[in-house]
Amino acid sequence: MHPLDRSEGHATRLQVVNTVLAARRYFLDGASKSEIAQELGISRFKVARLLEAARRDGVVRIEIGTPADIDLDLSGELISRYGLRDALVVRAIEGTDEFKREQLGRACAELLTETLEASDVLGISWGRTLHSMVGHLTRLPGCTVVQIVGSVPTLELDINSMEVVRRVADCSGGPVYPLPVPLLVDSPEMAAALRSDPHVHKTIAMFDRLTIAVVGIGAWTASGSTVRSALPEDLAAALDAAGAVADVCSNVLDSSGREIRAGGLPGRLIAISPEQLRAVPDVVAIAGGAAKAPAILATLRSGLIHRLITDEEAARLLLTS
Repeated sequence: MHPLDRSEGHATRLQVVNTVLAARRYFLDGASKSEIAQELGISRFKVARLLEAARRDGVVRIEIGTPADIDLDLSGELISRYGLRDALVVRAIEGTDEFKREQLGRACAELLTETLEASDVLGISWGRTLHSMVGHLTRLPGCTVVQIVGSVPTLELDINSMEVVRRVADCSGGPVYPLPVPLLVDSPEMAAALRSDPHVHKTIAMFDRLTIAVVGIGAWTASGSTVRSALPEDLAAALDAAGAVADVCSNVLDSSGREIRAGGLPGRLIAISPEQLRAVPDVVAIAGGAAKAPAILATLRSGLIHRLITDEEAARLLLTS
């Protein structure tokens, strides 16, 4: 055999080995192209060509399966109808409201697990569905976790904003910025005094650094919104009269998605503002059920969110609105 033939054969075998090694490290181990390039002693661009060849030549065969519990058609329709970046519609499942919240929470936990990076600054609101979500989290990248609403009074002692943030932070192991103050106080002066506290101010300063936020959506009824149930009756009545249908991070919205400021409520809140929330690059909202469809619709119209996790029942109502 001619020496050149032996050299070409060696080069071909080496390329095959490198292709398989690169494919295993990239698709199975999650290694970056730069890491693989360093390990194999080749350029990052060569790694990219190897991976492209692996798919083209059948070394890697990618199979895309539809999750059994996600309705892709409804998800796509919601994205198209409302201009969302992403939507996940959980298929209808018979069960209690608590069980349905668990299904939504699991979908949100999976989304965070798949998309979060250690460099992210994650803002967490609160709500029963978010509380269900943290029960499905096991481990997250070491991102920073920020509480974006003060504590909301509730009779369910284990369902509160501080507890939700603590459990998310436990899963990430990264820095955590709690907000150990009430969501609603008696006056703007009291709210201003609390915001100036060094520990509170440190957390509030992080609102402008968020890269992603996960928020719940409250339906503006006595049973659907913990914020509304915490308000004095006269303030709740003023917001009712102004057309309130939803609250997101305690920001009250009318059916068109506009913020309602009746009764001076915003000045008494310790939470992320609509302007700050709108500046977050990626806001994920989670809410479901027929009763919440009007509130979800108002939130979609507000422009505050980029991604929605909901259920089939709410999705069908949103698509007929």
